[in-house]
Amino acid sequence: CQFGLPVRGLSPYGDALFEALDSQPDLEVRPNDYRAPYPGFLHPASGGFNQDQGDLHWGNPFSWRRLASADTDIVHLQHWSPPMAGYLAPLASMIRRTGKRLVITVHNPTAHESLRPLEPFERGLFKQADALVAHDARGAMALSRRFDIETRRIHIIAHGVRAATTPPASTAADHEALGLDPSRRYICVFGNLRGYKGIDYLLNACRRVLPALPDLDLVIAGRLWSGQSGLAARLVATALKTHRDGDALRTSLAHPQLKNRVHLREGFQSDEVIDSLLRVSELAVFPYVRFDSQSGAACRAAGMGCPLLVSDIGGLPDLAIDSQWLVEPGDSDALATALLAKLSDPHALANSRVAQLARVDAYAWPRIAEQHAALYRSLTATRGRSKKH
Repeated sequence: CQFGLPVRGLSPYGDALFEALDSQPDLEVRPNDYRAPYPGFLHPASGGFNQDQGDLHWGNPFSWRRLASADTDIVHLQHWSPPMAGYLAPLASMIRRTGKRLVITVHNPTAHESLRPLEPFERGLFKQADALVAHDARGAMALSRRFDIETRRIHIIAHGVRAATTPPASTAADHEALGLDPSRRYICVFGNLRGYKGIDYLLNACRRVLPALPDLDLVIAGRLWSGQSGLAARLVATALKTHRDGDALRTSLAHPQLKNRVHLREGFQSDEVIDSLLRVSELAVFPYVRFDSQSGAACRAAGMGCPLLVSDIGGLPDLAIDSQWLVEPGDSDALATALLAKLSDPHALANSRVAQLARVDAYAWPRIAEQHAALYRSLTATRGRSKKH
């Protein structure tokens, strides 16, 4: 997986999972970080993910061999991007030839953008796994259906949530750090700003909501996959059609009903900025329209006690307080109606922060680690081996 700083795609997930697994009494866990999971200059968002530390490199077969030959019983790979399957498949073959068990967590059972030509590589990778992990029932179904995988090989282990004990209150320093007026109310959406996340539907809904609630603004924070870092990245963004998202977003923000009411914080956002944003926000919106997985951003918001209004898609409903916090994906009218209902009752909304934390208590990382440990034990039990990795 990815681990540590600087924060990269899955590093928050990797850090939390490693920390939780390391506390399991019968496990010896050794993290193997990526030096580069893919060519950084091709990434359509600004700033690649290559780094100095880490060993596993997409273009270095010697790094694959070192991992495959490590003294372990199990190798657990985190898979989140279809192009990675091009080298993870031969790595998986190396692992299997050594007699080790192979576990693969599939974070995106369906690619967010159209990458159908890469499906054979993913199929070849998943075929070699002793166990595949999906984060929710819908994701498991999509994984089984797309790649013709027996359901017995797919295990559902939720995305963990690092939750606060009590909902943290906002301070004047939070508004100052964000450059926001403390006399106004805010809702937010954050993460990589890609088409499948339904930002356009949220903005359509806000054209009805913001005029009705004159004290409310929307904050959008995250990176656009528009290929700004170079020609190669621009070509990738064009091929994935993500270059359109930035143009569409800026066009929408120019609408008279949204102008000066929507605050765009474009680019990578630090943990401190996201924490401030979640503390000042009345709620967080995740209006995804194409999704078969779980959202790390939504898990982050839920763990801060920021109430989630989410689309009824993928694993997002698992995080929602109840069905009143769900909307049909792609339905701007339903989203606007739900926003108005929630935001018109500030007292109930404030009480929802405690309910949001209670909702995700079952996804605490120690529980997630126990489920992983049980899976590892089941895979090694027939071999009579005691050490697990």
